[in-house]
Amino acid sequence: MTVQDFINWFGDNPNVVLSYFVIIIAISLIGLLFVKQSNFKPPINYFYGILIYAVTIPGLLALILILYSFFFLRTNLLQVDLIAYFVPLIAMIITLIIINKTIPMAQIPGFGKLSGLFILVIITFVITYVLQRMFFGVFFVGRFQYLIVFFLALLFGLKIAWDRIVK
Repeated sequence: MTVQDFINWFGDNPNVVLSYFVIIIAISLIGLLFVKQSNFKPPINYFYGILIYAVTIPGLLALILILYSFFFLRTNLLQVDLIAYFVPLIAMIITLIIINKTIPMAQIPGFGKLSGLFILVIITFVITYVLQRMFFGVFFVGRFQYLIVFFLALLFGLKIAWDRIVK
């Protein structure tokens, strides 16, 4: 199975993908009605952490996919699959807005690590893009796997550097 097969699976199964995100948005809307600052204690706060991770990880992957397709492949974004590319990102934004209206994000367990992951991935993506534009490596032409390996190595290196800076 290739990455493209995985992306095509999302396009071929829109009911599953849409149901997943509709359920997450519905749960966050129900939480908007019942969860208040006074009753935001375990296990509710851990449930919100799971809810945020369940919507943010696919949203982050969709964001990376959109950026990669637009900047590296120069794909026309009007011709890509709406379900695979944009639904996870839109659902993530809607869910995070609803949850933020319910409870401040700083109170949700693990959200600081998740926002740090977002920043780290964006910095890594920008560095990878700049290096690719500078013809850093001719071996990137045509091999998506090499670019992913370079991206992950750079992400891992930045994570180690960030941990040493923060200590």
